[in-house]
Amino acid sequence: MVTNQDAEAASAAAPGPGATVDPMRLASRWRSQTEWDRAVPELEAEPEPSELNTVNSSGLFSVVSTDKLSVKYLGSHHHGHDVGVVQADRPAPTRRAVYYFEMAVRNAGYKGQTSIGFTSESFKMRRQPGWESNSCGYHGDDGHLYRGLGKGEPFGPKFTSGDIIGAGINYLSQEFFFTKNGAPVGAIPKEIKGPLYPTIAVHSQGEE
Repeated sequence: MVTNQDAEAASAAAPGPGATVDPMRLASRWRSQTEWDRAVPELEAEPEPSELNTVNSSGLFSVVSTDKLSVKYLGSHHHGHDVGVVQADRPAPTRRAVYYFEMAVRNAGYKGQTSIGFTSESFKMRRQPGWESNSCGYHGDDGHLYRGLGKGEPFGPKFTSGDIIGAGINYLSQEFFFTKNGAPVGAIPKEIKGPLYPTIAVHSQGEE
């Protein structure tokens, strides 16, 4: 469910005002070929998220598959503190122009409250991404974006079973961006500092 994508491919998902901007081409203007040749080994050596973290998760309300790539909701959805939320095993890498990952919604469940986003290491692991400070999340049940407040703001279309939703960080423009089935949904300023973990959440019966 957490899948890294090539930064160049992901760059198309983060258009600037009025036009699509390729961050890799933009960055290349400020580095010589020699500098890029020196930078490549460093970029490739930076650890990337590769699976879901089964230790730091809301285990009472969700179960992670044995391959650590998918999660299913087990809770009863009685309140806002029984979310099945899981972070990736590592924070998003920063030594690049763009980082991007995707999740596939296998089953939207009873209420379709799946979500995707980024959270800090200290994030409260029983809440939706974006409901607590130092986090942001794009939510499937209402298409709203949440960024540290309990109230969301209109952002994009809702998403449901069969959709593939992406989330990324454009470090050049300092923005979070989101996609639906490969198409850009929107971008917002990246106002959260520090290491940020790719995060997914489920919150009603049957969701995975």
